[in-house]
Amino acid sequence: PDGGSIGVDEDAAVKYVQIWDPRTNDVHKGPRQQLARLYHSSGLILPDGRIFSGGGGAPGPLVNTNYELFDPEYLDISAKRPEILKAPSNIDAGDVFNILVDDADAVMKVTATKSGGMTHSRNADARWLNLDFIVLTSKKIQVTAREINVMLPGLWMLNTIDADEVPSVAHLMGVSMAPLPN
Repeated sequence: PDGGSIGVDEDAAVKYVQIWDPRTNDVHKGPRQQLARLYHSSGLILPDGRIFSGGGGAPGPLVNTNYELFDPEYLDISAKRPEILKAPSNIDAGDVFNILVDDADAVMKVTATKSGGMTHSRNADARWLNLDFIVLTSKKIQVTAREINVMLPGLWMLNTIDADEVPSVAHLMGVSMAPLPN
């Protein structure tokens, strides 16, 4: 009746980042957040691999106009990471395209992650895909994008991943959409 929240217990809020492991399909507890992230909060993976967690609580007991950044345990910022040197800015779903990398022989996976579409604490646009690839030379990889009913039009993050499951910094790529500037 007064516009406030009823029955919200800040102390009972989940304050840990939750990380999905695609190998096991399990979700495990990551780093502890400083603040409760309640209704209208957002959580996204960033192109550099860190996790953004922000906002939440309004309307309600908290008005978090702030954010926190987390480094997942697989991501050692000081360690050598695979590197995408060159990749297309725009492709169509189903295309076959080439990328240049620092060491093609070290690449164990090529993945695409749909950029986030957040609303009401849910990323309704989340997708993570393994892409088929062939190593052509020591620095060149041929990648096959998925079909349009799987790799939906929009902005995607392209990553290469090494044997230690360490991702490259993502290359942003438009798929079946208006061209991104080069």
